[in-house]
Amino acid sequence: MSQLLLIPKQEVRKNKKTVHAGLPAWLPEAVAGSLAGISSYAFNFSSSERKVFLKRKPVLISEWAERHRVLEMSSIPGKWKNIFSPYLKGIMDAAGTNGIETVIICKTPQCGGSEASHNIVGYCVDRSPGPVMYVFPDEITARENAKDRIIPMIKASPRLREYLTNYENDMSSLRINFLHMPIYLGWSGSVSRLGNKPIRTLILDELDKYKDPKNEATSEALAEKRTTTWGSRKKIIKISTPTKAGSSKIWKALTEEAEARFDYYVKCPDCGFVQLMRFENITWEGKKPVIDEKDENIYERSIAEKILSHKLAYYACEFCGTLWSDEKRDMAVRHGEWKERTSGLELFAHINLYKPIKIGFQIPSWISRFVSLSEIVNVWFKYKISNATEDYKDFKNQYCAEVWEEIFEERNEDAILALCDDRPRGMVPGFDLEQKTSRVATLLATVDTQLHYFRYVIRAWGYGENAETWLVQEGIAKNIEQLDQILWQSDYMDNENRVYKVRAALVDAMGHPERSSEVINWALKNRQRVLLSQGVHSPANPVSYTPWEYFPNSTGSKIKIPGGIMLHRIDTTLFKGMLAHALKVNPADPGAFHLHENMKLQPNSPTGILDGYAKEMCAEVWNDEKHIWENPRKRPNHAFDCEYMQFALVWILNIKNIPRPEQKANGAHHVAPPVPTPSRNGTNLLAKLRR
Repeated sequence: MSQLLLIPKQEVRKNKKTVHAGLPAWLPEAVAGSLAGISSYAFNFSSSERKVFLKRKPVLISEWAERHRVLEMSSIPGKWKNIFSPYLKGIMDAAGTNGIETVIICKTPQCGGSEASHNIVGYCVDRSPGPVMYVFPDEITARENAKDRIIPMIKASPRLREYLTNYENDMSSLRINFLHMPIYLGWSGSVSRLGNKPIRTLILDELDKYKDPKNEATSEALAEKRTTTWGSRKKIIKISTPTKAGSSKIWKALTEEAEARFDYYVKCPDCGFVQLMRFENITWEGKKPVIDEKDENIYERSIAEKILSHKLAYYACEFCGTLWSDEKRDMAVRHGEWKERTSGLELFAHINLYKPIKIGFQIPSWISRFVSLSEIVNVWFKYKISNATEDYKDFKNQYCAEVWEEIFEERNEDAILALCDDRPRGMVPGFDLEQKTSRVATLLATVDTQLHYFRYVIRAWGYGENAETWLVQEGIAKNIEQLDQILWQSDYMDNENRVYKVRAALVDAMGHPERSSEVINWALKNRQRVLLSQGVHSPANPVSYTPWEYFPNSTGSKIKIPGGIMLHRIDTTLFKGMLAHALKVNPADPGAFHLHENMKLQPNSPTGILDGYAKEMCAEVWNDEKHIWENPRKRPNHAFDCEYMQFALVWILNIKNIPRPEQKANGAHHVAPPVPTPSRNGTNLLAKLRR
């Protein structure tokens, strides 16, 4: 068989080619006869044909991003520059490496992790086409990201705009159609959005906030199933800030799923020593090597804000001891590299040698130019001063990119009763004698629903972030009428006869099915001051707000709630942890948890009125293996439930932001946070709840 010989020759007209060819022997005689004597043909390649025939040179994802990515909704708008987040360069290039199927990014907020995923998607659209899916925690977040980030990214890039169809319907918040591939938007908990689509590139953003559908596999597993048909050519990017130990999906992926885990090592600008940055090496001006325990709290309060406002924190090089400012830290990061934890090899040296399929990266805040070292120290001091679970959680998750663990000791009744002061039952604490102002911002009540009675707690709460709290009264109400009398029709006074009223109550709506109807009707009659709650283990948020239009009765039938009402689903792990921390605070320190006097039931009786309360406060213990609160001996725990609900109610009503009386006198404007009330259709904005 003869070959077709092509000899291109450039003509005068641009893009026109002249081809001289001999006729192949395999042509039919009739066709060959008709072509006899014709040896040259002139034709043009279209732009699309030229693209097909042109073999583009390989390019790394980080290089592609600098050429074609344009940032709009950013603190540094304009063309993407790897120099601002140099640690993302290795992550992006590793994601584009053949053989790497899953990239896990355990990060702190605003370090650029999500932007790196957008760069990977942009590269795939241009260089490695195939269906893409983003999965976000909820529908609103998915639509907002499509509108505010993904679509603007495409329109801002001249290269990516070439692939648009220019049909208006092809650019929506649920699906973006290109000439050659689609991008889908999905969210956790929605089986329909996560199913029935073959996906080549999957982005799982904020994985730890995902909600899982009922009676199905997890949202993460459902989404990953979509990539099966693409085999080794698939790309799965998992991104999230970690949360609690034992329940954090991204931490589990990093520590158990990843075959190789990488940390970012920086290079000292002065001595050139390559090192892994650690929080312990962050220091500040005026740091005391030894702090007298008596003066420690005063010192921490005075220095914390000063460090933040004057940028007094530095990082000390492990080798030469040179102190790095934020700017010098950025220089050290700029010349850094990723190293594998076990082998110690550089990123691509490890990949080429061991050929892992799933790799993980951890990004703490101190390597990000967007987070000042002084901000990190300030947050650490905030936790040291308050000893609060929320502050500890914030520091570990948002700055260290690590999970936080509850560490509790079993409580004993004597330790609980040691928190008693000399106030009689029902009395509110008096004025601060030094400041000559009231110590009490408000009175709150919580109610635990039982079959034959209601257990209640009334507490006074102080002002500010580390507010003290005082037990005013706890006890049993046999029915709703008694609750009304105790909570709304009674006055509570301090030692100078100043009158205080209970402001709001949080009641357990799921305490007993046979009383749910009674509790809901009570809440409907007191919409402005009674909130319904349900305890939930490890939700995505401390409190989630669910419009409730129907509730099941004791027989399982659904009963309509007139006008609907809001159900507050509260994180039992978080708020019980806050209570456990408060119980350990010294009564003389900020944030102390006080009880009223443990008066004797009878003059000669050894039993005090708070003895039963103290036993119930010791019923639950922390299970470190399961990462849950348990009642192993199945003892009554009603007081413990009422007290942790107090912390939830303080969070819901934003009590810590109530100004002191002297602030009001100085003209400080304050709008008291309202008790949430749902609209007729059951919706309510979080902004209205917490303003």
